[in-house]
Amino acid sequence: MKILTVITGMCTGGAERVMATLCNEFSKNNEVILLCLRSAETDYAIDPRVRIIDGKVTGKNFFKAVKVTRKVIKEEKPDVAMSFMNKSNLVLLEALRGLRDKVPAVVCERANPGRAWKSIKILRKLLYPRADGAVFQTPQAQAYYKDILKCDSVVLKNPLSPDFKAERYEGERRRVIVTAGRLSSEKNHRLLIDAFSDIAGEFPDMKLEIYGNGPLTDELQTAIDETGLSDRITLMGRKDNVQNYTRDAELFVLPSDSEGMPNALLEAMALGIASISTDCPIGGPGLIIRHGENGLLVPVGDREAMAEAMRRMLTDDGLAARCRENAPHVSEDYAAESVCRDWEKYLIEVSHEE
Repeated sequence: MKILTVITGMCTGGAERVMATLCNEFSKNNEVILLCLRSAETDYAIDPRVRIIDGKVTGKNFFKAVKVTRKVIKEEKPDVAMSFMNKSNLVLLEALRGLRDKVPAVVCERANPGRAWKSIKILRKLLYPRADGAVFQTPQAQAYYKDILKCDSVVLKNPLSPDFKAERYEGERRRVIVTAGRLSSEKNHRLLIDAFSDIAGEFPDMKLEIYGNGPLTDELQTAIDETGLSDRITLMGRKDNVQNYTRDAELFVLPSDSEGMPNALLEAMALGIASISTDCPIGGPGLIIRHGENGLLVPVGDREAMAEAMRRMLTDDGLAARCRENAPHVSEDYAAESVCRDWEKYLIEVSHEE
């Protein structure tokens, strides 16, 4: 097939990482074009067989993005087009409107659809019925669109990047709790900072490292300073190959209010790190973690429950050992080659229906 993939850009983010993995795997058997609407700059390794097109769309110019996408579709004549995230999905569907040569379009939701801006929700109701296929990360997300979509849709896993080295660490672990993710409101790092401060006195040798960058960097640093624990809580910034910094951690915690299928959690578990996550919509962590067996789940935004889960994991050696033993099995469930094959099969099905 000739596959056109469309995304706003390829800088840091879980969706961007998944897009890179899919394009790289697809390129082994197909011609793949990656249209980056804003910039061709990428934080992820892209196979040289993938042809990248820089859309050079500045700001939030929806109509310019549509024009660029439409031009690429006319010139490239792909067998199927696949877009990631709300804005790119809407751009692709509008770009295809009225084209003489029909190109099947697959939209892929990567976040909680209920948290979108009102204008996005209105446009989705208008444009999503035109989609020929749709991919979701969880059944919760799929159910959200049952009255909007007119096409068949599927739930497909996120592939772990084949570049990710999922070798379980067997040595003595550092007395540190880690998390990784964009420093933005939906990730709720403040919850983790507050919960850690609640148990810090019980574990005086324990530290907290927060990996990532984002708009709340200064706000979170202020929150850390207010706890009086700035010598034990550190904003580490964004790191390439973050597993090199976290693989020997005692505990991984994901405190988010909202997640799709969180790559950071998958990677931590693949490394055999005992892990805790909020059981947040749209249900990704709840699909990954079997509570008490390979990790712990806590209610969204519950500071007391988060503190207790960390306390439990740090004091119950049997629980921590069981979670470290069972967690790495996600490497098998989310292996890039098999997961990407499922995505490719779905794109073939959609393209053949036309």
